[in-house]
Amino acid sequence: MTNNNRDELSKLATIASFDDLWALQGTTVLLTHNDVAARQCRDQLAQYQQQRESAFIEQISAMPVEQWLAELWDSGFNEKIVLRPIQLLALAQQLLEGSESFPPQCLNSQAICRRFVDAFQDFHHYRLSDSREHYLFSSEYQAFYQWRKELQHILDEQGALSSAQLPSALSGALKAGELILPDNIILSAGLSLAPAIESFLAECLDHAQVLRLESESAPQAISLHVAENRAEECRQVASEIADYLAASTSPEAEKIAIVCPEISSYRALLEGALCEQLYPATLFPLGTKEPFGEGAPVCEPWLFEGTEKLLGFPLISAAWDCISLRPHQADLEQISRILRSRFIGGWSEWRYARAELDLLWREKLSAQTSLKQALALNSSRLQEKYWGDESGAMTWLDPLIALQAYLEKLRPKQLPSAWVRDFDQLLLGMGWPNAEIDDPVVMQCRKGFSQGMDVFRAMDRQLGLVSHAEAISWLQQILSSKRFSISRNWRSPIVVIGLEEAQGRHFDALWIMGCDEAALPRHAEPSAFLPLLLQQRANMPDSSPVQKRFSDFAVLNNVLATSSQIRFSYFRESDEGVALGVSSLISEWLNKGLDEEARNNTQDERSNTAIEKRYRVIGQTQLPEQDMVAAVSDSERKKLRGGSGLFKEYATSPFFAFAKYRLGLKEFPQPTEGLDHRLQGLLVHNTLEQFWRQTITKAALEALGEAALQERVLACVDIALEDAEVGAWRFPAALIEIEKQRVATLVSSWILQKETQRLSDFRVIEMESERRIEIFGINLRLRLDRVDEIETSDGKKRLVIDYKTGTVEGKSLNSNELSEPQLPIYALTESREKTVDGIMLAQIKSDALSLHMRSNWANSVIKKNASKHDVASPETWQNELSAWSGALETMAAGILGGDIRHDSQRDHRRGFSAYLLPLTAGNMLDEEDAE
Repeated sequence: MTNNNRDELSKLATIASFDDLWALQGTTVLLTHNDVAARQCRDQLAQYQQQRESAFIEQISAMPVEQWLAELWDSGFNEKIVLRPIQLLALAQQLLEGSESFPPQCLNSQAICRRFVDAFQDFHHYRLSDSREHYLFSSEYQAFYQWRKELQHILDEQGALSSAQLPSALSGALKAGELILPDNIILSAGLSLAPAIESFLAECLDHAQVLRLESESAPQAISLHVAENRAEECRQVASEIADYLAASTSPEAEKIAIVCPEISSYRALLEGALCEQLYPATLFPLGTKEPFGEGAPVCEPWLFEGTEKLLGFPLISAAWDCISLRPHQADLEQISRILRSRFIGGWSEWRYARAELDLLWREKLSAQTSLKQALALNSSRLQEKYWGDESGAMTWLDPLIALQAYLEKLRPKQLPSAWVRDFDQLLLGMGWPNAEIDDPVVMQCRKGFSQGMDVFRAMDRQLGLVSHAEAISWLQQILSSKRFSISRNWRSPIVVIGLEEAQGRHFDALWIMGCDEAALPRHAEPSAFLPLLLQQRANMPDSSPVQKRFSDFAVLNNVLATSSQIRFSYFRESDEGVALGVSSLISEWLNKGLDEEARNNTQDERSNTAIEKRYRVIGQTQLPEQDMVAAVSDSERKKLRGGSGLFKEYATSPFFAFAKYRLGLKEFPQPTEGLDHRLQGLLVHNTLEQFWRQTITKAALEALGEAALQERVLACVDIALEDAEVGAWRFPAALIEIEKQRVATLVSSWILQKETQRLSDFRVIEMESERRIEIFGINLRLRLDRVDEIETSDGKKRLVIDYKTGTVEGKSLNSNELSEPQLPIYALTESREKTVDGIMLAQIKSDALSLHMRSNWANSVIKKNASKHDVASPETWQNELSAWSGALETMAAGILGGDIRHDSQRDHRRGFSAYLLPLTAGNMLDEEDAE
C-alpha cells in the first residue's frame, strides 16, 4: 500500500455516534473489529429502531471487514471461489510435501505448511514485493518464492483465490464497473486494516461515502492493582467485581469485561475465584434445595467467550471417538469411552452391563488393542446375563458390533464427501446422539458438527482421494479449530475475553489482568518465509519488537476506549518465581494517554490484605451417637476373606485394610503400556515354579551346565507365558520377546548367584501350593511360593521361601514393625501340622538379588558372617515365633474390632493402595520430604 492511500483514509470525515447514522441517505454498512462487536452494534441499532420507530434500520448493516468483502464477492462474482483457510492448507500441504525444497527429515510437516500459508496470506495482505532479488538470501526465502508461484498456479487452475486476495480482486471489479457498493461505508473507531484492504477502501472513495466512527471519550476512573501471585490476582478481581455488582441497582443489566492477554493460563484460577465470590451455587450439586430453591438451575453470571472448541463438547467428542477409531490398533481408553458413552444407543438400558464389560476389558487387555480383540473377550457369564431378548430390541453390544462391521469394510481411499456419508451412516447405526432431538444443547451441537462436516465435504477438489487416517486428520483440524459456544437462555453480565476480542465493544466496567512486563507487549515472531526487510518496510506487527509494541499499544488503546471505568492488574512473581514489574505499555498509557485530570484520578493500589470469602454456608447435620466403625460381627466374619494381604494392609494403614477388605473398595483398572508390575512378578513366579518342577534338587541343579541352565530357564519362560492370567496374546510379539529375555536373564542370574551357592543339599517339596487356614479368628487363603527340605547335620529341615520381585528389607519381618506378615503367618500356621524350621525372603530384582533368612539352625543358606541379631538357633527361633504371634494377634484384634486409624505422616503415594488416599485427609508430606 502506498502512503497516499493511508493518508486518504486518515483524513476521512467522522460521525460522532450512532445518532448520526439516521441522517445518512441510502444503504450503509458499519465495519467492525469482530463478530461480537458487530452483534453488539446490531443490538444497539435494533434498540434505536424500537425507540424511534424507524423504518430505515433495514438499510443499515454491521459486520466484520472480512465478512463484508466475502459478501461483496459472493453477490456477483462466481467465476472464482474463495477458499476457506483449511482448503488453502490442503493445497499447500500437497504442494510442499511433493517439493524437492521440502526438508526430507521433517518431523512436523503440517506446522511448516501452516507457516507457509500464513506467509502466503501476509504477502497479499501487505502487498509485498515479488521481485526475486529480495528472496535470494536464505533457503526459506527461496523456497517461499518458488512455492508461492506454484500455489498461485494451482489456484488459477482451480478458479479459486484466498481471502487475502479478495481486496485486489474486488479492486479489479470496481475499476471495471462491475461492483455495486453501499452508499455509505462506516469504519469503527480504531479499526486496523491490512494495506490491501486500505487500498481497496481508498479506491471506494470515488464510488461511496467512507466515514469513520469517532472514538469514545477517554476513561474517567482508572486504578492499578498489584497482587503477589496469579491466584491472588484472580481472587482480587473477582472480589472487586462482586463489590461492583453489589453496588449496582440492576446487576443483571451490567456489561462487565475481564480481559486477559492469555486466557488459558488464567481460566482455572479465575473460574474458581468467580465461583467463590460471585456464584456459590456452582459449588453445590445441581438441584440443591437450599439455599437456591428446589431444582434451581446453576446459572453462573459469567461467560468465557471464544475459548471453547467444537471438539471439546461431550456430544461431539463421543461422535469423534466412533469415527476416528482405527481398525487394527486403538487405545483401550478410546474403546472404553465408546462402550460407556451415554450418547451411544442403548446406554440407558445397558449401561450397567457395559460397565461390567469395561472392567473386564481393563483387567484383561493391554493399553493398545483393537475393537475386534475386545469384542472377542466377552465372558459367558456376562453374555448370559445381558444378552438381548427376541423382541428385536437393541442388544447391549449392537452399537459396537456395527462399528466393527464398519471398520472391516473400510475403503482404502475415497473423497472427503464419501467419508462424510460413511461417518453419518455409522453414527446413525450406533444410535448417536441418543438424546432428545429437540433439546437446545443437542440441537446446537449437532448443527455445529454438521457445519464442520460440510467444511470437510467441500474439500473434494483440494484433497482428492484420501485414506481413513488422512480423512480423520483433516477432520480433526476442522473440529478442533472451530470456535463454538452454546447459546444461553440467561444473560451473563460478565464476559472473559482476550485483547483482540474486546476491541470495538462497549462495557460498563473493564478489568485488564496480566498487565506485567512478560505478557505485554507480546513477543514478536517474524515470518521465516518472508524477507525481514520487506516485513519491516510494510510495518507488519511481528516484524520487530518495536513494531509489535506499536501494534499492542494500538490494540490496548482500542480496548480502553470500550469503557469509562478501567482497572489494570498484574502480579509481582511468576509461576516460576521470577520477579515481574508492570508492563511498560501500561505505564506509557498512564503517563501519556490521559489528560491531567484523569491522571490525578489514577490509583496505584497495593493491598496485601487477605480477601475474605463472601459466602458462608450454614447447615445442620445429625451425627450418630457413636461415630465408630462397628466390630466385625459373627456373620461378617464368615464372609471376610483375603490372603496375608489383609494383615499387610493393616500394617501399612488400618484404614486401607478396612476399605479394601470390609468395604470391598477396589482400584478402577487402568490400562498400562506393556506388562504391569503384577504381571511381571507373576511371570517370574511361574518361571521359577516350572524350573523347580523340572529340576527339584540341588544335585540336579549342579548337573546342569550354565548353558543348559539358561536354555531350561528360557523354556520355562515360554511355558509361563502360556498362563491365561499373564495373557501374552494381548501384547505385541516384540514386547513379549523383550520381556522373555528380561525374565530369563533375571531368573538365571538368581539361580547362578544364589541357588548354586547354597551350602547344603536340598529338595523342593512344594511349589505354589494353596492353604486355607484360620488365625486369631480370621479365615485366610494363603499361597506358598516354595517349600524346601534341606539336609543338615541335625537332620532334615523345612524352609518356607517367599519370592519378592520388588524392594524388600529384612527388618520388615521384625515383630515391632511387621510390614511383611506373609512368612510369619506361614510359619505359625504350618507348624500346627508340620514343623517349620525357617523362613526366607528371596528378593529377585534386577538391581538387587538378595535373601534374608530366619531359622532354628542357620542364619542363611549361603555363606554369611554371623551377627548378634541373627535368628539361627532353636531358642531365638522360638522367641521369634512368639513375637510374631503377639504382633499378629494384635493386628487381628484391630481388624476385627473396627480399627481404622491412618497415619497421614507416612508416604503412601507409591504403594498399591494409593488410590484410597482421596478418602483420607491426604498425604501430609511435601514432595521434598518424600525424597
